[in-house]
Amino acid sequence: QTECLQNFKLVEVLMGSKQVQRMVLDNQELILNRLKDVRKTSIRQMNQTRFYIVENSKSIVRVNLFVGGLPPQLSPEEYTHILKDELAIKTNVVSVSHVYQAQGAVVLEISCFSEAERIYMLVKDTTVNDKPLNAVVIPEVMASKIPQNCCPLLVFVNPKSGGLKGRDLLYSFRKLLNPHQVFELTNGGPLPGFHTFSKVPSFRVLVCGGDGTVGWVLGALEEIRPKLVCSEPSVAILPLGTGNDLGRVLRWGAGYSGEDPYSILVSVDEADDVLMDRWTILLDAEEPAEGAENGIAEPEPPKIVQMNNYCGLGIDAELSLDFHHAREEEPGKFNSRFHNKGVYVKVGLQKISHTRNLHKDIKLQVDQHEVELPSIEGLIFINIPSWGSGADLWGSESDNRFEKPRIDDGLLEVVGVTGVVHMGQVQGGFRSGIRIAQGSYFRVTLLKPIPVQVDGEPWIQAPGQIIISAAGPKV
Repeated sequence: QTECLQNFKLVEVLMGSKQVQRMVLDNQELILNRLKDVRKTSIRQMNQTRFYIVENSKSIVRVNLFVGGLPPQLSPEEYTHILKDELAIKTNVVSVSHVYQAQGAVVLEISCFSEAERIYMLVKDTTVNDKPLNAVVIPEVMASKIPQNCCPLLVFVNPKSGGLKGRDLLYSFRKLLNPHQVFELTNGGPLPGFHTFSKVPSFRVLVCGGDGTVGWVLGALEEIRPKLVCSEPSVAILPLGTGNDLGRVLRWGAGYSGEDPYSILVSVDEADDVLMDRWTILLDAEEPAEGAENGIAEPEPPKIVQMNNYCGLGIDAELSLDFHHAREEEPGKFNSRFHNKGVYVKVGLQKISHTRNLHKDIKLQVDQHEVELPSIEGLIFINIPSWGSGADLWGSESDNRFEKPRIDDGLLEVVGVTGVVHMGQVQGGFRSGIRIAQGSYFRVTLLKPIPVQVDGEPWIQAPGQIIISAAGPKV
């Protein structure tokens, strides 16, 4: 029995919100007494504590540390140079094992615990080019030991989505799964999670957050896809917050309302795979953005964004922009769907009497053909049959001019709205939008600055060209 004890050790694991802490206990220690001590400190901490019996092995010290927030598109040597200057890394125990140039991130392999801890703590107080760095300790997944029929789940949680529900889900999933499968998106974004699973032969993803969070994860997946052994993992959604049009279309619901997290995992396990188109939008301004001094500034470099749901120009984007500004001024008030809807209605009412002529300010080409626009205030490109929190903008009537819309047909639908009242009627289910076109390649010419929004992210776009085309493989 003594010999048996020597081969194993007792490990206590605390699954906190920011990190997972691990402590080896004395073999003589009684788990129940230990748990009682933890409970005296905090009941929440007790709920987040687990115990494991682990086989002893000669461990080699190897800490993998993900460091993000660095300048993008540098060489490994340049990143090493920056880390030497800013963090005084000791190259005899620290090496750069992976470089993600497009994202300005590196993974360090460190063979000394004290050096790893020093770098981890220092990164949190370091900025490079006025941008704060971030650090995440990366667990090492032994891909060769994963059974062939095993398809683990990689979970991303945005704790800022849906009030405090995201934070609670983070704790729940860390208890239900191996805590190293669950990544907090506010701590380094999606890249640390995808890097951790990069050698796993087959895995799936669960994203807990709003449509913006899903877009963030899908964008990161697109960038890291060439470095993944499982290059096309299926993605499930647990919708948090407001909007959640993609969650509705894929039948995950309008928003999380406190269901048992275990039942969510069962739903993910039983879900069917479907394919979905994604789109690349190139925004090429020909004039400097507003606010440039004396108008002498250089035009902005072309901007590329990915789209999953829809892209709106005109009144639709203008309402999003006003809502966005209101939320930035008083973020604490925007934690209920009911309040958010109320603000949208209020913003919309202020726009009712406004008259604009969007059709005179833009030109549209669909698949190389000029399309004449009717008298509209908003032009919307839709990839999924849900817009503005569940409305059907295209409508269900059959029309010989167009194919029946699908999310995987390589086509986008183009719809016009005549103003705020029309948008309200669409949201109420009384009308649909004005069908304008269907195609796979679009060029929009902006003749003046116009509000634009892509998947709920709004801004004012300077005059120039917007090109919309299909992105890489369907997801």
